[in-house]
Amino acid sequence: MQVEIAPTNAYVNFQAARSVNPRAEEPHLGEQAAVEVIDEPTRLQADERAVLLFEETNVMRRVIVRERERIIEVSTMDFLRILEAEQRIQSADAVFDRALAAGRSSSQTEKLKEYDPELREAVRETLRAAQRPPGNDQG
Repeated sequence: MQVEIAPTNAYVNFQAARSVNPRAEEPHLGEQAAVEVIDEPTRLQADERAVLLFEETNVMRRVIVRERERIIEVSTMDFLRILEAEQRIQSADAVFDRALAAGRSSSQTEKLKEYDPELREAVRETLRAAQRPPGNDQG
């Protein structure tokens, strides 16, 4: 698994708008930036795919993606369900309810169910591996 911080045009444009209007906001900036990075021609090799964690289910309809089939959409609720299954949190629903009470507005849609079981397990294993201490290859 590879994690990196990459500069994006989405953020540069947002910063430029903020320099003119400090109260400027850009909805879905994180998702736009993530898709921009994923969509770079040299970013993904041959058969690699990218996992995009997002809060709102219709974000992929609002952004232009060249190779949409290479992006695996994982919703906030999917991620919480994985954390719950891995006993990292006690209840996905309780965390989600607290986020709503704090003013966050995420969708409860679970996108991961739309993929085949093998791919779903690969995503879960990738997230499990990210939580393991270095040198611990046990699941």
